[in-house]
Amino acid sequence: MTWRIANDGNEPVRLLSAQHPHSQFRTPETKIDREIASGSDTTLALPVQFTESPGVTVENPFLILRFRDSGEWRLLARVRVSAGTSGEPIASRSVVVNIQEVRTP
Repeated sequence: MTWRIANDGNEPVRLLSAQHPHSQFRTPETKIDREIASGSDTTLALPVQFTESPGVTVENPFLILRFRDSGEWRLLARVRVSAGTSGEPIASRSVVVNIQEVRTP
């Protein structure tokens, strides 16, 4: 699965890790150490375990991306994925994004 990650902020951000935790659309947590400069983007390719039959739609699989700027953040990007004619994952164009600050005790 390939994601395009853009930094629309004024400061660089550092990608820390990524994963797809859904049982039908899974990538284990993958450590990343990549900086994205302000106003630029990067492509992130993650291998995904997906074994659905052609035509099956998996609701609510998502990407969890951890990154850091002045603090540490978790981005959740939810997308609908359908199995193509050969069972390959095909993501919808609609992505719902939520960002949460990671707080350490």
